[in-house]
Amino acid sequence: MQISNNVAQLSFAFEGSPASLSRPRGWSYLLANSVAFKKDTPHSIRMQKPTEEQVPTWIAKLITSGQCKTIYVENLMLKGQDRDKIRMLCHRYAVSIVNLQVVNDDNGYALQNVVMGPW
Repeated sequence: MQISNNVAQLSFAFEGSPASLSRPRGWSYLLANSVAFKKDTPHSIRMQKPTEEQVPTWIAKLITSGQCKTIYVENLMLKGQDRDKIRMLCHRYAVSIVNLQVVNDDNGYALQNVVMGPW
């Protein structure tokens, strides 16, 4: 297994997001296998992404902790009921979730350090 050197600075909630309106400070979490925060990113925690089945539970626990403002998830895929539950929790706790679409080609060249998102 080859580990890529993807690094992204992700320490901010987007301007006007619910998290920035209710809590000026809070933690940003990154659930990922191949991307990381820059070392000097304040109030950020990177966690190894769990199995796809565990991701909704982990996200729900982070949200309900009350210490979270933003959760970044590498290649997030939520299905029906899980998506609705997470959306409701985000609204209730003023947490933003960002899906980071990370694309690596088979050879590990051209797209090795590309993080794409709908921002």
